[in-house]
Amino acid sequence: MKSSDPEICPCCGQAIQLQDAPPKPKKALDDGFDSFWSRYPKKIGKGYCREIWKRKRLTPEDVLPALAKAITSPDWQKEGGKFIPNPSTYLNQGRFEDEGMDYEALKPKKATITSRLGVNEQEAFEWRCWVYPDSMLVHPTWNTFPFAKWPRSTQQEYLDSLTK
Repeated sequence: MKSSDPEICPCCGQAIQLQDAPPKPKKALDDGFDSFWSRYPKKIGKGYCREIWKRKRLTPEDVLPALAKAITSPDWQKEGGKFIPNPSTYLNQGRFEDEGMDYEALKPKKATITSRLGVNEQEAFEWRCWVYPDSMLVHPTWNTFPFAKWPRSTQQEYLDSLTK
């Protein structure tokens, strides 16, 4: 039998037509996963992450802006990146949709004179009305002035009254 002759099936006796293996599909157009993967700091489970990316039909526009913000967050940077989630967790749980922490809101506010001195604005206002009852007639908007905007002499007088 020549190599070009078709093989015969032993059970039915018919010629077997062997076909060339089907061509491998060309690599699909970049769906953006590679740009995500190249930026994600933890490289674990690439194949599974690619499946999640396709299943959820994610795009770089969905994920990359949030990823850039997350990478710079103190949570991801502390202890050498110990708390960076696995990329599959990040994608599966949709963490790119999280608003994250508002670190500006956590920063201590600049101390004001009332916070430094522990002045209660309402009590200070009542003291001022009691000590200077006529001032409300002369300055009717005095009740809108916070303690910090009082004249220094009046502030000191009030503070002195607290220590007596």
